[in-house]
Amino acid sequence: MTKITKKTFKEALENSYGTNVDLSRRLHVTEGAMTQYIKRNPDMKKLLDEKRLSNVGRAENEIFSQLEFHGGDKPEASANIRQKASQFILTRLGKNKGWVEKTEQEVEHKGIEQLKVIIERVEPDGSKTTT
Repeated sequence: MTKITKKTFKEALENSYGTNVDLSRRLHVTEGAMTQYIKRNPDMKKLLDEKRLSNVGRAENEIFSQLEFHGGDKPEASANIRQKASQFILTRLGKNKGWVEKTEQEVEHKGIEQLKVIIERVEPDGSKTTT
């Protein structure tokens, strides 16, 4: 097993997917060693978080590109792909407009004596009901 340095971590991160599995493979260390290194080095954790956020942005772009009916140099996406991309976006990003797959609950725990459960229903018109 090799020692992880900030330099080797940054080099591995640059070409990685930003996952602990991928980084540990690239650095020839165990996943546990990678997790411990990230916990001990908040500045490297910040770089890792930025990489993961960048990956989310690329994935969002890919999903939105599937909605294009004709994109010049891209072949037309099939109706099935457009439907799945639309459904994915609505259930993830359209929650404030009532597009939810399941009821979400916010639980707030303040010690053993008190437990508060907030259930919020979002109507398609955007109105909210809290119980």
